Amino acid sequence: MSTIDAIERECASSRGVKAVFLPKLPHDRGTILRRIVAWMSKAAVKRRTRIELRELTKDQLKDIGMTPSQAWHESKRFFWD
Repeated sequence: MSTIDAIERECASSRGVKAVFLPKLPHDRGTILRRIVAWMSKAAVKRRTRIELRELTKDQLKDIGMTPSQAWHESKRFFWD
């Protein structure tokens, strides 16, 4: 499990984030749309968790085994990474 995954779960649970609602669509169009929405949703969550990582204190970063420099570099990654 990666650090981002752990922070992602923590942020979602603390903020009460709900799953993305996907309307029912015909199979051929629905599958593509669902994939796009799922990818966009996952990318948005990654971006939010990277911002959260950047805002952690030195002690909190030490608890998860990261240095401030590593956290800064992780927070600067693109959302599709």
